[in-house]
Amino acid sequence: MKFIIFSVLLTLGSSNAYKILCIFPVPSRSHDNLGQGFVKPLLKAGHEVTWVTPFPDKNKPQKGLTIIGVSETQDITNKVDPLIMRKWSIATLNAFGRNISVAAATNPAVQAALVNEKFDAVITENFFSDLQSGFAAVQQAPWLLLCGSVLHASAEALVDDVRSAPLIPNLLSDFPIPMNLWQRLANTFVVGLIVLGGWLDIGPNEVDYKQIFGPLAEKRGVVLPPYSEVIYNISVLFVNSHPSIAPAQSLPPNVVDIAGYHIESHHAPLPKDLQELMDKSTQGVIYFSMGSVVKAAGIPQQTRKDIIRIFGALPYTVLWKFEEHLEGLPKNVHIRPWMPQPAILAHPNTKLFITHGGLLSTLEAIQAGVPLLVVPVFGDQPGNARRAERAGYAVSVPFSADMGEKLKAALDEVLGDDRYYKKAKFLSRLFNNRPAPPSKMIAHYVELAIETQGAYHIRSTTRFYKWYERYMLDQLAVLAIALFVIYKLLKLALQRAWKLITGQKTQKQKKH
Repeated sequence: MKFIIFSVLLTLGSSNAYKILCIFPVPSRSHDNLGQGFVKPLLKAGHEVTWVTPFPDKNKPQKGLTIIGVSETQDITNKVDPLIMRKWSIATLNAFGRNISVAAATNPAVQAALVNEKFDAVITENFFSDLQSGFAAVQQAPWLLLCGSVLHASAEALVDDVRSAPLIPNLLSDFPIPMNLWQRLANTFVVGLIVLGGWLDIGPNEVDYKQIFGPLAEKRGVVLPPYSEVIYNISVLFVNSHPSIAPAQSLPPNVVDIAGYHIESHHAPLPKDLQELMDKSTQGVIYFSMGSVVKAAGIPQQTRKDIIRIFGALPYTVLWKFEEHLEGLPKNVHIRPWMPQPAILAHPNTKLFITHGGLLSTLEAIQAGVPLLVVPVFGDQPGNARRAERAGYAVSVPFSADMGEKLKAALDEVLGDDRYYKKAKFLSRLFNNRPAPPSKMIAHYVELAIETQGAYHIRSTTRFYKWYERYMLDQLAVLAIALFVIYKLLKLALQRAWKLITGQKTQKQKKH
């Protein structure tokens, strides 16, 4: 009943067709899926969407959809080895994200759309740079932001005070809840470094913001707002998270969890040969994919041989997403350069997913109720692996050239203990138990931001106050002054009383 009522309310939200600019320039398949997850429900709701993507040729034209390609952002990531990225500092990551944002913002087609078109809302992804706030600033339209991971301090600081530091382990840690004193100190230190990195990045971003978006605003005949204001002018912050996979937090109403929004409600049928293979695999199927970033070339030859040997000894069918042809495969191991991952995970014979621990893969596994063996490489993957392991539906093995024996031990652990399978199924029920699908919530909140001209009624009041007011330092100062005055008055009163008493005694002694 709740689902029906909520769905009706979302449907009745708006009958108007709006023009929406979706900018997702990060050149990886997973990030492109994040963009596609916004485009589809907005088109379905009857809106016109202009989608800025690094993969214009991979996305089919549709009614109401205009695609602008920014394939030049691929040049930035093509030169980067994912195994090197895991050693990057916060400053390097911020510079990496800024370069991608600059490449998208200086694209001639993107700039032409910003100057010549009028959009009702702008949607971007938070990826190590707040420079993308300039798109909405030039358009003078509501800005909706996606945090593609579970909520982290940098994104939290854009919509509210960072309240999570003493309570919630940060994205990069594996601390339990509740944290002890030393863990909270370490957590606060890391969060402080992250926030400090964001502050230090304001200067370079502000220079780019003025140089890139200033001339565009002038062409549109609008005044470009100060960078220090626009980065906090967020109507809605969508977060790719859910309480089933991340701790609950105290957040303003404009922070909306939509984890799994990229997953289709109805999976396309599996290819016929793959469907038959999985149906016949009554012992079970293990699916192995390291995502779109870690390519076959990143796995050393000896590691490949170890993995094949381990898989060949298993009584299960193994489906391995691998871009290269391999000789001498065991009969139970099947390799393909592409696999329909959500449909494979949804098959009832799938027993285990061996993954790099990317958030989208983790969410797809949770949605289907499949336990994980995680081999994290970089970015948020180690943190995702630790949280999954702590939650009880995964075992993790660090990526290394000699990980073969550890991988075998982890396989034996997960496949030999059904508590991992049971916990995955339990979390799947929690994950899927929502009043409305997350894709419908996207259209609802986008329309809400447009129709209320910024959704100010659901934002935090934090930005109305200066930092010392938010932390009540001015009130503490007043209290300290008041206590000091009271102390002085009491001291003065006691001194006079003492003089009065001692003076009377002296006079009595003189009389005697």
